[in-house]
Amino acid sequence: MSELTTELSPGQILELRTERLAFGGSTIARHEGRAVFVDFAAPNELVRVEITDVEKTFARAKVVEVVEPSADRVEPKCQHFGECGGCNYQHVSYEAQIAAKSEFVFDALTRIGKFDDTEPIVVHHAEPWNYRSRTQLKLKATAGTRPDGTRGRIDKKMRRQLKAKAEAKAQAGIPQPEESGAPREPVVGYHYGGSNKVLNIKQCPVLAPDLEQGIETIRTAITGMHPRDWPYQIEGSCGIDGASYSPDLPGMRKDLVEHEVLGFRYLIEPESFFQGNRHLVHRLVEVAMGEEQGALAFDLYAGVGLFSLPLSKRFERVISVEDERRACTLGRVNVKTNKCNNVHYQRRTTEQFLQSNKERPDLVLMDPPRLGAKPAIPMLLKLRARRMVYVSCDPQTLARDLRTLVDGGYELESVEALDMFPQTYHVEAVAKLRHKDD
Repeated sequence: MSELTTELSPGQILELRTERLAFGGSTIARHEGRAVFVDFAAPNELVRVEITDVEKTFARAKVVEVVEPSADRVEPKCQHFGECGGCNYQHVSYEAQIAAKSEFVFDALTRIGKFDDTEPIVVHHAEPWNYRSRTQLKLKATAGTRPDGTRGRIDKKMRRQLKAKAEAKAQAGIPQPEESGAPREPVVGYHYGGSNKVLNIKQCPVLAPDLEQGIETIRTAITGMHPRDWPYQIEGSCGIDGASYSPDLPGMRKDLVEHEVLGFRYLIEPESFFQGNRHLVHRLVEVAMGEEQGALAFDLYAGVGLFSLPLSKRFERVISVEDERRACTLGRVNVKTNKCNNVHYQRRTTEQFLQSNKERPDLVLMDPPRLGAKPAIPMLLKLRARRMVYVSCDPQTLARDLRTLVDGGYELESVEALDMFPQTYHVEAVAKLRHKDD
């Protein structure tokens, strides 16, 4: 590494040539050997940037001027892009996004996982707009007089106290003054990038049409409520039967949502986790399933049963493990709805299940949270399942866990990626392993 000869400082203006998109949402450039991560730049373009943050080995910057635009730079589709913290890459062509995500997975496998013989990563993709079937809208926190007489943000507990106090006074016939200090026009949207402040949005072209059209309906519903009753956030989900929201809002539907994937029906709540790309979820299941079949399969971190139901057609028995109460309940509902009588749900953590399990399965399919499956891996190695499919939303934790599994007796057969989150840096990956003894 070359010696860093120039001290950088916040506010400093530089002219840099960018290199490539970086995992995390920025674009990487270099200044005298130091990496500079530039927000909202495109690959291979000349930009004037302002340094915003300096660390020991790298710096962060924002674009002041695009001097020579990249061939991959395109016009963003959303009017809020650049302010909203949801999307990173609307200014970059979709072809360049796909190429970058292939590199993200490849880089994690070679740099973190130390897999020297990694093949180029195939990225499955679909329509990059109107794909999200789930959303989590934020509301600007209300402010006013708290129950103790002070002023400031009124949280959910305080709102309940104020509501109970107002209802008691109303029943006693005491006139109630209008609450002052609380905004009357609700701010509904997403957080600004790098902030907890809420951006008031008018559109969101990555949302499925039912959810995007629901934004103004939500705003209207909330406007008709007293500010002390406004929720902090709203969960929305849509399926083949339209959109549903939580919590209850005047005139808005709050009910189970139905999805159909490869002929199976899934009922979920608006708050439920379910793979959010409606264009690509079926392909994710197909890639994960492959040609797997046998006597016994474990579906770990099973959620509402996205993989469990298709596995039931390939295996004599499927044990689904999920510790979240509502997800487990819905998983059992989905098993019954689809008459998959050979699927058995257990409401336990993966670690609790593996500690007490006495059977060796033909297949373990797991889709752990972003932090990965590190706590469960020692028990998975003792389990010695014949085959394993690891679905991951974070290439770095995937590479770390794959290295441990391979060092413990598995062979890594393949890794494929799916662009479940177009316009962002996120990428899903599916790794397949076989135990060396089988």
